[in-house]
Amino acid sequence: MASEFLTEKEKITLQVDSRRIIYQIVNRYAGAHFREIERKSKLATGLVKYHLDYLARQGLIKVEKEGNNIRYFPKEFRLENKRLMGLLRQKSLRRIIICILMHNDCNHEQVVKFVKLSPSTVSWHLKKLGDENLIGSIKKGRKTYYSLLADKAEIINLLIVYKESFFDSLVDNVIEMWDS
Repeated sequence: MASEFLTEKEKITLQVDSRRIIYQIVNRYAGAHFREIERKSKLATGLVKYHLDYLARQGLIKVEKEGNNIRYFPKEFRLENKRLMGLLRQKSLRRIIICILMHNDCNHEQVVKFVKLSPSTVSWHLKKLGDENLIGSIKKGRKTYYSLLADKAEIINLLIVYKESFFDSLVDNVIEMWDS
């Protein structure tokens, strides 16, 4: 985030080097878990925990807890995108979402072939995405076809904005396809 959008109090809060590093990581890798932030910052566990808690108390970052998962987001990150970004942060789910994004109304076999995961693993992930109301399914004969219910433009936007944080050539290919 550019410093011209920060209040004077926020600028003072970010004068501590380790805190500023953690803040920049959260902004760059929205939806990251604690361990990911710890690895990227190369700071001690206790220091990362302390500064994440401090930044959250000061309102500079948002903490989203879902079950046992805690994700950290920039303060201006839209609420409706937090759940979506949490799913996109998981490689297998992201690849399934991209498959359905690229091949609307694809069936289970096509998804398995695209993501190169076992059929049972794909079924488990598809059920999870269905439970999250991210995808819908229609049964035609013996096959079930999947399509996205989430806003495709918003998914593409998140993939583009946070492209470098995914470290996934598939994301690069989708973005390249979308740009052309």
